[in-house]
Amino acid sequence: MQDDYLARCAQAIDELKSSDFIQVEKAELRPTTLDVLRDPDWVFGDIAERTGLSLESGIREYFFAADRVQVSWYSMSEPDLRGEFCLKHLHWALLRGEVPQDAFGTISRDPVKMEVLGQLRFLDQEPMAGTARLTALRITPGGDDLQVWLYDMNNERLEPLDLDYASYLENLLITKGAYQWQYLFAEVDFKEPEFHDTARHLSEVLCLFPEMFPGHDYAPLQERLEARL
Repeated sequence: MQDDYLARCAQAIDELKSSDFIQVEKAELRPTTLDVLRDPDWVFGDIAERTGLSLESGIREYFFAADRVQVSWYSMSEPDLRGEFCLKHLHWALLRGEVPQDAFGTISRDPVKMEVLGQLRFLDQEPMAGTARLTALRITPGGDDLQVWLYDMNNERLEPLDLDYASYLENLLITKGAYQWQYLFAEVDFKEPEFHDTARHLSEVLCLFPEMFPGHDYAPLQERLEARL
């Protein structure tokens, strides 16, 4: 079971590489070199001991024994589509993946959001493009549920997502990390000027991907897109 999600990531990368429309700029599945980090029982036990989190059993189905799972891609012709994801091992994410606290703008002036920022741990980021966006898991005192948040520094957005850890990883495989796909799960209005490029990009992604990758169901994402346009 522990290699299942890693194998599915490899399959998603192969799907991208098999497309005549897509150029894969980087693809890396870096297995962990530490034996203990390959053992989900040890990993979940150590997380519980050091953070107090008793993670639900469903998260185990998405355990992967890799230090990093990363891919970056772009379209070779119009429309201009791009995407990227970079996942870290869950043990690193929860114990060492503190999100930088150097917030600015509206977030820095909001004590509630600053408190949230201090509880976030890295889940996914986009280092190749340097988008200043990251997705993080929120650890709350006394809570076992891992909330998923999007932190978009350039747009001064800190948004809770209608996703849990498992559904985030599922949708990551479907979207292939198309830039800004996470906003499909945030309470935002794509008619706002700041989201015009987001709406265009995701509209084109969800127009082409069902034909390019017919093994995935894009209808739920298309419904979320329509609800925000």
